[in-house]
Parts: sequence; C-alpha cells; structure tokens
Amino acid sequence: MKKTHLHFMGIGGQGISAVAQMALLTGETVTGCDRSISATAKELQQQGIAVQVGHSADHLDGVDTLVISPAVPALDPQNPELLAAQQQGVQVVTWQELLGQLMHGKCVLSVSGVHGKSTTTSMLSLLLTDAGLDPTCMIGAVVPRFGVNYRLGKSQYFVNEADEFNHNFWHYHPRLAIVKSIEYEHPEFFADYEAFLAAFEHFVRGMDMNSDWPLPPTLLLNADNAGCLELLERLQDWPGRVLTFSIEGGGRDKSGPYAMGNELPIGSSRDLSPSVGAQFIAPVLSQPPTFEAYDINLDGETSFRVRIRTGNAFPERFIRLRLPGAFNIENALSALAAAHCIGVPADSIINTLEGFGGTRRRFDIQHEGPLQLKKGELDDVMLVDDYAHHPTAIAATLEGAHRRYPGRRLVAVYQPHMYSRTKAFFEQFLEAFDAADIVIIADIFPAREHDTGLIHSRDLVTALAERPRFVQGGAQVYHGGDVGETTQVLTSMLHSGDLAVIMGAGDIYTVADQLLHSAKQA
Repeated sequence: MKKTHLHFMGIGGQGISAVAQMALLTGETVTGCDRSISATAKELQQQGIAVQVGHSADHLDGVDTLVISPAVPALDPQNPELLAAQQQGVQVVTWQELLGQLMHGKCVLSVSGVHGKSTTTSMLSLLLTDAGLDPTCMIGAVVPRFGVNYRLGKSQYFVNEADEFNHNFWHYHPRLAIVKSIEYEHPEFFADYEAFLAAFEHFVRGMDMNSDWPLPPTLLLNADNAGCLELLERLQDWPGRVLTFSIEGGGRDKSGPYAMGNELPIGSSRDLSPSVGAQFIAPVLSQPPTFEAYDINLDGETSFRVRIRTGNAFPERFIRLRLPGAFNIENALSALAAAHCIGVPADSIINTLEGFGGTRRRFDIQHEGPLQLKKGELDDVMLVDDYAHHPTAIAATLEGAHRRYPGRRLVAVYQPHMYSRTKAFFEQFLEAFDAADIVIIADIFPAREHDTGLIHSRDLVTALAERPRFVQGGAQVYHGGDVGETTQVLTSMLHSGDLAVIMGAGDIYTVADQLLHSAKQA
C-alpha cells in the first residue's frame, strides 16, 4: 500500500486497535477516535497515535481512508463521521479489509469456525513463536504472554483468527486454513444455515493457491463436526490438500467436545423448517482422520496422545493440558496439526501446549482459594471468566469444568448476548446448562441490536425451570438482573467448594471484578 492517512473510528476496540498499530509500523499516518479514552486508547496515545474523543466530521481533515468496525453501520448508520466520509468520497473500509491488505505477501495461517478460534489461534501463534519462526499474529483475545491480542514478527508467517460475521474472513486468503466447527450462528446477519455454510465454502475457495510457499494449499477440517463434513462434500473439486483431525471415540457421540452440534448443526434450516424433514444424517468421513487424539482423560486432568497418518510419526507420550474439557483437546489437536504441517518439531509442540495457560476470557481463572464473601467467613471458591455465548460452547465449557473439578458444586452465571441469538437458539439454550448445579441468568446484553421486546432473559429462566433437572430438584435457576444485581445474587449463592463459571460476550466479566473488589473491602 502507498503511505496514506488512516483514521480509525472506535479505535479502542480490541481488533481494530491491533490493526491500527500494525498499520502504524508499516509507516502509515494513523489517527483515531472513540466515545471515551479507554485503557487501550491511552496505550495507543503513548505510541504516538492521536486519539480524539467522540465522533465528528472534523476528524476527516486530510484523511484518505476511514477504518471502521462492521458493527458501526448496523448500530449507528447516521454516525456523523461515517456520513461525512461517504459524502466527501473518503474511502471507508472495515478493519478486517485493512488487515487483509496488511497480510499481502505473507504465508497466512487462518483459524476459523464457530467455536475455539481464539484459543486455537493463540496456541498456534505460540507454537510458531516458541519454534523461532517469528510470526505476526492477530488474535481475538489477549494472550497473556504477549500482553496484547497481537504480535508483530519479521518472518513470512502471519497467523490470524478468521471470523465469519459480516463475511469478515472473505478478506483473508490463507495458505493454510483450519475450520474447527460449522453450525448456525449470527442470525442477525446470516439468513439461515445454508447461507452460513456457503460463506465457509467461499472462504476456502478464496485461499492462496498460487504463491510459491513450501507449504501446499492446506485445509484442516474437524472430522467430528457435521458441518465440516458437509463443507468437505461441497469441496470435491477443490484442488488443495485436505487433512482432517478427530478425537477417537469421543467426537461422534454425546461425549464429544461439542456434542450438541455433532448430529445436527444447531439452528440449521433442517431443524427450523420441519417441511425439509426432521431427520439429518451427517456425512461420514471415508478415510481415517489424518490427526487423531486418543487415550483421552478428562476426569481430574486433561490429557491425550496423538497419532498422525501422514509424514513423520508423533511421539507416543501424553500431552497434559492446563485447560479443561474435550473441546480444549480439540483446540490443541488442530493447532498441533497446523504446526506439524509447517515443520515445527514435535518436542517443541508438546512443550508449548503443556505450558499454555489460556487466553483472556477463555476459561480464565480469576480466583482460586479462600475468599471472604461474608464478614468473618473465608470460603474456598473458584471464579472463572469465559467468553462462551453460543449454547454449544456453554454446554462444552460447563461439561469440561464439571469433569475437571468433579468435587465442586458448579454455578453457571450467563449473560445472553443479543436478542436475535437468544430468540433463534432458545430451545438449544435450554439444553446447555444441564451440567450446572445452580444457574443465574443475567439480562440480555444488546451489543449491536436494539430491544424489540420479543425476548427477555426471564423467558429463559422460566423455561429452564421446567426442565426435568430443575423440576426434580437437581439444580436451581435464578434471574440475575443487570450486572450489579447479578453480582449480588452470585455472592449470596456462593458456598465453600463452589466453582462459578461466569459466561458471556458482553460486560458480564465485570461480575468477577466486582465480587473480588467487594471481598477486599469485607
């Protein structure tokens, strides 16, 4: 790209701020604005990026390109800066479009799929970093070892998280792509499951097929996910290399890492339109998976071994993860497969995976041990912050926590994210909390939507209370209210020995912050 003046609107966001810093390092003139000066915005100011408060057409003086988040035109189409840019003929791009330009000339490794993108991208980024391959990385969550959600390297490798919303991943053209899972998501954007699946096909067909890299065009598919196998059927004429990964014995039945999504992609047109037929038989993989995790242990620890049916054999030693759940074995296996494809030594792969402690908001342990919740009382509790907001991810997270910490009472705190998602997946949400002993449902976080009055979190509470597990007294469900009220409800519920998993993609993470702050004051 020629050197230009890029102005980033909403520059304090996690993804857009990282791209702004990447653009700055390439020599572009970078400015930005946001509704307030957040901690992220202050860091950008310290790096020499001028950040203004609020949105105004005046910010566009001398600007060649306005960089926005995809949520801006959906949530605020009358934004004065956006309107002025359109009227003045200033180019408007999303930060994902700009990221695609910044990737040009790199050997891109992209991680896609509904679940586990951030964790897998973090793992893969660290696998390449620890092997001395010096990658540039762009991740959807903060990686503690990096201190931020990106890494700027000097090699040809570029690792990124490829999000399907708004067709964002169509701007990326990876040489290697991981597709972890396909099931209906983002009902506010995709009309149905077929449109969702077609978006993934378009992404794969747009991969880098012509560059002169030692790595051939490679697609790594989850053989345990029905949507991934449907994608494979659509790609019969695709000329690239297709490799698969699987968890032995656990991926195709109810004990699998995303059991709710194995037989039928959740929210697909098949289960929303009875006329199409209620039965769905998932495609079957004709060959054994290329990468397979076996000797799985999920009770009290998370460990597995790996067999590889291509290239060099893998050491038959156990890999012990610090994170719980079969879904994290799946994350590790897919990252391992990608690293193996580009030649990272097995010992380096194992050492990095065993040392991986997770990312922010992905089974992020905020506290473990004594905590003074009530005056004069010290309770032994665990507080975990997690980004899970889709019913499949919630179920997998809670099941993983239950098996990793079997002696603890499991308290699930969930903030529904967006009205459209809560409405579209309502029935699936009812099945997502069966591993929990206590469920607290907070008010819906609107994100980029406005409340239409069609759904309320109390509707979810009422329906959950009618589930057999709750009717028979095996579990309890409560309405939490707003974040402050939810914190109070959780505080009153917690007992010594409890594990509280606080989940959602909104501001529910502040519950743990508030609870820990209150404990210090007690």
